[in-house]
Amino acid sequence: MKNSSPKTDVRYECIRILREIDEKEVFAQELVTERCLRGDLSQRDKNLLTELVNGVIRHRLSLDTLISFFSKISFNKIEPWVLYVLRAGLYQMIYLDRIPVSAAVNTSVELVKKLVRRTDAVRFTNAILRSAERSIQNKSAGESEISDPRNALYRRNNQWCTFRYPLFPDPGKHPASYIAINYSHPEWLIKRWISRYGKEKTREICKTDNSTPKIFLRVNQGEISIQEFLALLDKEGIRARAIDDSAVVVENIAVFEIPGFAEGLFFVQDRAAMKVAQFLKVEKTHTVLDMCAAPGGKTTHIAELLGNTGWIYALDISAKRLQLTRENCQRMGVQNVSIVCGDASGGKTPFRMKFDRILIDAPCSNTGVLSRRVEARWRIKEDDLYKLALLQYSILKTGASLLKPDGYMVYSTCSIEPEENQDIIKKFMNSESLFSLDAEEYYLPGMEGGDGGYMARLYNKQVCSNSRRQ
Repeated sequence: MKNSSPKTDVRYECIRILREIDEKEVFAQELVTERCLRGDLSQRDKNLLTELVNGVIRHRLSLDTLISFFSKISFNKIEPWVLYVLRAGLYQMIYLDRIPVSAAVNTSVELVKKLVRRTDAVRFTNAILRSAERSIQNKSAGESEISDPRNALYRRNNQWCTFRYPLFPDPGKHPASYIAINYSHPEWLIKRWISRYGKEKTREICKTDNSTPKIFLRVNQGEISIQEFLALLDKEGIRARAIDDSAVVVENIAVFEIPGFAEGLFFVQDRAAMKVAQFLKVEKTHTVLDMCAAPGGKTTHIAELLGNTGWIYALDISAKRLQLTRENCQRMGVQNVSIVCGDASGGKTPFRMKFDRILIDAPCSNTGVLSRRVEARWRIKEDDLYKLALLQYSILKTGASLLKPDGYMVYSTCSIEPEENQDIIKKFMNSESLFSLDAEEYYLPGMEGGDGGYMARLYNKQVCSNSRRQ
């Protein structure tokens, strides 16, 4: 860390962001993007900052388990700055290959000197990291090289970091605890997944959650064709390929480095999310209600499918997030949208009209997108699933009251929990005789190369004459 200051050092920025994420409950992606856009970090440092922040959050439980093992101080008594420095230092030592262990230790110790300025904190940090360093046996072991699973921590690509003594639970006796700690997920969530999918599928989901997600771009074909957009990326040296007739996937680049964003040439949207607007079966001239619209990804996609005919009402309870919807609509050249701030639940929407199509992309636990929303796994609690289910069902009932006869309504989430998906639809179908389930899809993270999630298309069977149509 010679010739660097806390204001410009990328590791300092990392732990500052990590602490802010926890204390203010903000999103990692927003803070990292904001920091990278300031312009005083090199591309290499931007990449390292993104890797460190996301990696430390994803692997937090594994890192904290190591800290607890080597610490003589109770975990909850470790000074906060020291804890964040230790997490970042251990992450570099275990999960990264291009940073020497000595550099990870030395930079961490220097940070504690500047942030805490107490010799006991400096000695403590150095002792933990040196103990961890001495305990590492093989940083890139294959599964066949593991003699005792309690000594091995999964890294990535079927590589493990092995230690000289057992640090983790016995997978035979405590499978949920072992998977939770080794793959860094809440144990309550692991128990649910094991009961539903089995241990091996649960491990695969965890591996996907801990990997860097692909960046999918929905191309705004009102502005540029797929071929023209790919040529633009190729000119900038960006590797990309088309995945269908409306989207591309790019590799090894941050979103803010992709040309054409400000000009509205694309929208960053996972391929699973792209399916939702298409699933709605909109037709030209339709009037559509997007009930949980912010930040506008699906709203702008519906507008594109309508070909700037018809009209969309983009409803959301958050005025701040609706501002993002407004900005995205302007950026993408969308003009057939009305932005409405209001509550979609409990029949409280401000509408007296009815709609040809309704989209409910409901607020959810995000368990299908944990690779992308890195902090979500630590914020959601099991009780939250039941609270969310009540809200989701209320929004669905409200949507049903606003749908025209012969209309379609799509309910979707980026969750893979049945309480938020299939159970909601079953409950709704049991109470609404005028609706039928037209189609539904469910996908796990990585199953189709993208996020996990669920969507159901419901049809209003009610018949009305042309004179009653609105």
